[in-house]
Amino acid sequence: MIHVCLTVTLALSQTPPVAPDAPSVPNASAVPAAPAATTTPAERRNTASLTAAIDSLRARYPANMVASSIGNSAGRRSIPLLTLSADPSTAGDRPAILMLAGMDGPRWSGTEAALIAAEAIARDHADMLRAVTVYVIPRGNPDAAEGFSTDPRRDYSGDGIVHDNDRDGTREEDRPRDLNGDGLITQIRASANSTPWTAPTLIADAAELRLLRAPDAKLGEVPVYAVWTEGIDTDGDGRIAEDWLGGIDPERNFPHRWPEFEDEAGSYPLIAPESKAIADFVMSHPTLFAAFVLGRHDTVINVPDGKARTAGGVPVMLDEADVATFAELAKSWRELSGQKRADARDSGGSFVAWMNAQRGVPTFASTLWGRPDAPTAEAPKPADATNADKAADKKADKKDAPKPADAEAAAWLEYSDRVCNGAGFVQWTRIDHPQLRNVEVGGWVPGFRENPPIAQVPALGDACAKFIAAIADARPKITIAEPTVLAVGPSLWRIETRLTNTGRLPSVMRGGRADLVTPAHVIRLSAPMDRIQAGNRNDVIRGIDAGSARVYAWLVNVPPGEEVAVELLYNGKSAQRWAFRDGEKITAEGSK
Repeated sequence: MIHVCLTVTLALSQTPPVAPDAPSVPNASAVPAAPAATTTPAERRNTASLTAAIDSLRARYPANMVASSIGNSAGRRSIPLLTLSADPSTAGDRPAILMLAGMDGPRWSGTEAALIAAEAIARDHADMLRAVTVYVIPRGNPDAAEGFSTDPRRDYSGDGIVHDNDRDGTREEDRPRDLNGDGLITQIRASANSTPWTAPTLIADAAELRLLRAPDAKLGEVPVYAVWTEGIDTDGDGRIAEDWLGGIDPERNFPHRWPEFEDEAGSYPLIAPESKAIADFVMSHPTLFAAFVLGRHDTVINVPDGKARTAGGVPVMLDEADVATFAELAKSWRELSGQKRADARDSGGSFVAWMNAQRGVPTFASTLWGRPDAPTAEAPKPADATNADKAADKKADKKDAPKPADAEAAAWLEYSDRVCNGAGFVQWTRIDHPQLRNVEVGGWVPGFRENPPIAQVPALGDACAKFIAAIADARPKITIAEPTVLAVGPSLWRIETRLTNTGRLPSVMRGGRADLVTPAHVIRLSAPMDRIQAGNRNDVIRGIDAGSARVYAWLVNVPPGEEVAVELLYNGKSAQRWAFRDGEKITAEGSK
């Protein structure tokens, strides 16, 4: 059962609806026009369909696109990788950006936008691919996506590991069940139930009866409803649908702020084969200077202020000193996509937090879209004084009406009702439950709030490609200037050079510098230590800020006819090398 919005004439977030004669993609000033893509987005693309889409892309762009895999999921499904480069055989030698999507089961639009972005990059950004390699992992959690592509549809992002969620010695015996036969796993709410069942904790919100909230004891409110995932108690432990199909959520399994007591986080970081494969890919590709993630987390609409730190003093996401640079590029995403809203999600154990705070690789995360505003109904104009009084009374009544406890959820309901013909929420409906009395099934349709209308995905994919290009343009550019060599005595030379970063991104952000885990730049003088009279033979640079410069100088004994060289290395490989003999330049490698 697929629910789609019948009307898609809204911007990606709180922009007004378009006029009736406007094009179908709204607010052209904020949202890019749909590209001439040949990849058609699909709401429920299984693994076979994804493989076919990747094969089709590779066949269309054989010169600058290579398809491979970074490993397998817990369910033995391949985790695909697209390598985009002007020369794929030397892709690993160039600065690189990683685009990651498909870590969440119900968030199908991320994978589709990533495929469309890969095509747009190969088609429209050939110049960029001569300088930068782009790696695209369109589906980092294949098991969760496969689960969402089959009925009943459910909101879950665990992988295929068989897991004993309730720790009763039996695995996956208490799965959710589609009790009302609508092809969806939503919720059940029950009233007037007693031990051993969970005691009621919620009431219906008077401002929006479909939503539930905690009672206010000061107002004399008492709980009415107990709520569970849609299902029954199979194993007789007094809990319903608590032992789900699937195990670890890879986006809760990365090392930074790993939530160790959360069931879906795994027994230790990187135990999930999906998160381990992605981490291994990052570690084995030291040329990565940035990443872009499409998923549940957001760092581009609500840019972290950099003030939050862990108990160990490490940034929760960003360091304050990195925020301004990060925010500059985040702004470009907002301009390209038109997105203005994004839900906040805890980033503990996420890829984006690990990359920013521990690896020091600037990593931008987007939910791809935010809740649009429902069209505003125009108030009727009063014909006379009596009608004017009635209109004023209605306005006053609306002003005095109770406000929903969860204003965002209420706004989503309004959007669902007025724009999507109610497709986003299953109305609470009484059913006969084999174990409980007074039971209703209802709640949010899985994937409704996570994904834009499918007609908007091509434009968003094109915006992703343009954002990747903006990141590439801002890449760190670390160079040493041609050294000056001056004779200051017999066989004694003074050598000077200048190290600069003329890009708009740092080579490593503060988190990576603190942990000393990311590859470093090194400036090295080739002369033996005993000949260097002043200056360090090697200088290890853990991070170079955008727009910064450092001056290096040495006094060194160099006998006549002997070569001396100044070299810039990265990850142990030579990036630039200037060699001199008797004060004259003889070679310049890696320098323009």
